[in-house]
Amino acid sequence: MRRKNSFFDQPKKVLIIGFGRMGKLLVKTFLNKTKALVFVLSRKKRISKQKRLCFLNNWRNLPKVDLIIPCVPISVFEKCVKKINKNIKSACICLDVCSVKVYPVKIMKKLLPKYIKIIASHPMFGPDSYKINRGLKNLKIVLNNTTANKKDYQSLKRFFKSLGLKIIEINPEKHDLYMANSLGFSYLVGKINNLLNIKKTSIDTYDFELLLEQAKIVACDSDQLFLDMQKYNPFAKKIRNKFLRTGRQLINKLNKQV
Repeated sequence: MRRKNSFFDQPKKVLIIGFGRMGKLLVKTFLNKTKALVFVLSRKKRISKQKRLCFLNNWRNLPKVDLIIPCVPISVFEKCVKKINKNIKSACICLDVCSVKVYPVKIMKKLLPKYIKIIASHPMFGPDSYKINRGLKNLKIVLNNTTANKKDYQSLKRFFKSLGLKIIEINPEKHDLYMANSLGFSYLVGKINNLLNIKKTSIDTYDFELLLEQAKIVACDSDQLFLDMQKYNPFAKKIRNKFLRTGRQLINKLNKQV
């Protein structure tokens, strides 16, 4: 039986916009797992010693690429997409990696020309979970084919599967609803834990150790990411209000009983 092609079976060029923690992880993955030529657009001037990695520091004269990955904070995502629209004049795939989905999909569909095909994604991992897991195997990635043709979408999907990732295909609305209840909630708990500055002790229970581990992971992410997830997820406010209301009810109940 003939094996179906993966996206990177043929030589490809990838442009990653932004070189933060996730951008660096993506660069590492593409260099280690493919033979692609990787371009990184970053405001800081950098020099690469690796043959297949090239740093760019402005939008002028960008190379023709097969895949663009905006890896920027959600708060500047629209500005970045406008730059892509203005400077990328050839057909390619645009794959976002935002931790919310309704907002970036809306922006990409509105601003990108039709010759740029859109695939929405959310890697359900970051540098910390990658390190703890010792790689990508069995970690999850959410995918949604927004405007790409079926062949390109399936070939990119096969590439992610080849990395050992578990593929979850859901629409942007359902993604954001799930995230408001899970990631949004866990970040709230982690942030509160960090603000309280609770430390480990010699008699911690296992469930408390897990809670501290979550707080540690949250502490590694920027305050901007936390704010963006709350601001741009259309379901987050409802969960925040429910969290606050339930907490008040519980404390009031305790105050009456103790």
